[in-house]
Amino acid sequence: MPVKTLTKIAAVAATAVCAVSFSATAHAEDDYRPLENRSTGKCLAVPNSSQTAGTGLIQWECNNFSEQDWTLTGVAGGDGNRYIIRNLNSKLCIAIPNSSTTLGTQAVQWGCDSRKTEQVFIKDSWGRLRNLNSDLCLAVPNSSTANGTEIIQWTCTENFNQRWVY
Repeated sequence: MPVKTLTKIAAVAATAVCAVSFSATAHAEDDYRPLENRSTGKCLAVPNSSQTAGTGLIQWECNNFSEQDWTLTGVAGGDGNRYIIRNLNSKLCIAIPNSSTTLGTQAVQWGCDSRKTEQVFIKDSWGRLRNLNSDLCLAVPNSSTANGTEIIQWTCTENFNQRWVY
């Protein structure tokens, strides 16, 4: 085959590979789903569909509204298990305010920045979401089933109130 033909074939193949790669990445980042707590069966939610940075996160009866839909976007580091978690409605990410390492601190939504470790979570095989900065897990305190219960950070355990189905 002439060199010119091989060059054209290589260019077409490279374009096809890039197109597949970009569409797969875009699809993965647009995969918004609820985060349901294994203990309570309720979903991680932004109250009243708030789009305000700093709004505290709660659990609520799962209802298929966008304030309960989240996407996990991979960030560098770890074993490919580090994510920022963005809400569909507000486009803000889960964060632990002021880089707190205090037990019981309520998780909030904040402008997304994967360089800030208070917004990076490690998702393990049990479905726990451990904050990279505090090394504490997102939890429903005392496995409360009440709508409006604050989502807090707590020492990681094997309890189901720290496990999330995505």
